[in-house]
Amino acid sequence: MRRKATNYLHPFLTALLFAFALLSCGQQDTDVENEAAPDEVEALKQEVMGVHDAFMPRIGTLMNLKRQLKEKAAQLDTAKEADKEQAAALALAIKDLEEADEAMMQWMRTYKDPSHAEGKAIALQYLELKKREILVVKRQMESSEAAAKSTLQTQSPYKE
Repeated sequence: MRRKATNYLHPFLTALLFAFALLSCGQQDTDVENEAAPDEVEALKQEVMGVHDAFMPRIGTLMNLKRQLKEKAAQLDTAKEADKEQAAALALAIKDLEEADEAMMQWMRTYKDPSHAEGKAIALQYLELKKREILVVKRQMESSEAAAKSTLQTQSPYKE
């Protein structure tokens, strides 16, 4: 009888070792995939932060334009009809600059480093969202800057 138990034990142990071997192989594939993930995530993160870093310094230009627009608005005589139209154009340009500035500040407040995200797919999805958002901010900053310069040029030459 002792011999029969050994006969059943040997195939069971063989199957168990085979199962562990398969699990180990699968784990190695996952490890290799996770090792490659940071490179792709890091590349996208650098792309997103590159857009931010290129446009963040332009906030100073936007604030300078806003100051100039406010100075022009203060010089207008709103009793005159022509000055009312110019005041409205200046106010709109100021509002656009303020909204572009706030959009950048809001983007920065909500950006979180995805390094601690639960997996590559979640980190990549988050970074794609933040990339779309920062590109919208970029376009908003560009358009508000161009509109402000144009508005100032209709009043007087723009000073940088």
